[in-house]
Amino acid sequence: MNKKQFIAILESRLSVLPLEESREFIEEVETHFEIGIQNGRTEQEIARELGDPFEMAKEALGDRYVDMETPSHSAVNKTSAFGKYAIATGLFFCALVAIPFLAALWSGGVAIALGSLVTILSPVLVLLDYLVNGTFYPAKLFLSISLIGIGIFLGYATRSVLVGLVSLTSKYSKWNSRMAKGREA
Repeated sequence: MNKKQFIAILESRLSVLPLEESREFIEEVETHFEIGIQNGRTEQEIARELGDPFEMAKEALGDRYVDMETPSHSAVNKTSAFGKYAIATGLFFCALVAIPFLAALWSGGVAIALGSLVTILSPVLVLLDYLVNGTFYPAKLFLSISLIGIGIFLGYATRSVLVGLVSLTSKYSKWNSRMAKGREA
C-alpha cells in the first residue's frame, strides 16, 4: 500500500470527525511518510510500519467509531418522527421494568452495607445494653466479637456489590442515552 492509498483510507474513515481534527491527524501521518522517505525508506515500508489504516482510524475515533460496512447505522440515524416516537415509547416501557429492578438491586446493596456496619459495631451495642440495663452477659460480648468477622466479610462483599451496581447503572444510563439519540447499542 502506498501513501496515497493509506491517506485515502484514513480520510474516508475519519470523515465523521470535525474537519480540523481529521486534517490534523492526517497531517501527522503525512509527516511520518515524509520523514520516512527522507530517511530512504519506501512508502510501502512506511505503511507497513504504521500498521493497518482501518485500525488506526478506529483507534483515532475511539467511542465515535462506526463500522462503515454496516448499512444499518445510516438507517438508524435517519429515523423518522414516528420512529423516534416509537423508540421513546419503547424506552419508557423498558424503564418501567428496568428502573424498579435497579432500585431493588440498590436496596439490596444498601442492606448489605448496613448489615456490615451493624455487625462491625455490635460491641458498641453490647456496651449500650450494659449502660442502659446495668447487666453484663459475657455470651453477648463473645457473640458480638464473632459478628465483627462477619461484618468484615460483608464489608468486602459490599464493595464488590456497590462497584457492580454503579457499573450496571452507568451502562444502563449510557445505553438508554444512545437509544434515545437514535444510535444502535
